[in-house]
Amino acid sequence: MNSETISKLAEWLDTNKKKIEDKSEKLDAQKVYDVLDSLEVLRKPIKEYFEMTEDDYYQNESDHRLTLQNPENKLSELHDRVQVNHVDGSLADHDINFSYNHEDPYAEGAYKAKTDLDLINYSFVVIGAVYDNTIVADVRNSVSRDAILSIGLAAHAVEEWQ
Repeated sequence: MNSETISKLAEWLDTNKKKIEDKSEKLDAQKVYDVLDSLEVLRKPIKEYFEMTEDDYYQNESDHRLTLQNPENKLSELHDRVQVNHVDGSLADHDINFSYNHEDPYAEGAYKAKTDLDLINYSFVVIGAVYDNTIVADVRNSVSRDAILSIGLAAHAVEEWQ
């Protein structure tokens, strides 16, 4: 995996977001999963997390950015998302600081695919920019596991919605 793959996926998503929203185009969630797995931030392939309980994830891997409220629920049912929204620090010194915000694609009652599509797109733009300018270990060591999980959960939700 290289930064161009991440950037191309983000560009494609940005170009086709409206078509996905009106269901005239489909998001290939597997491409998102492949990028996430190639980053090797999470211990397991992203798809293995969808059936995991919130409690199991919280106890074993979470960096505690996500708001987990139903310990017995599957992660695929989680409404909270952590979006990568900014990065600062020093690439030369390998001191990278990502910042995040919470998103909820169910905030207005019904599922809004646009929220998840924006989360995937924007997160990949920020991660891709860093990945393009430093070594992958810097990304792996700096980005939130909960944010990576959130990107996967967003892609999964869009895939289910389609």
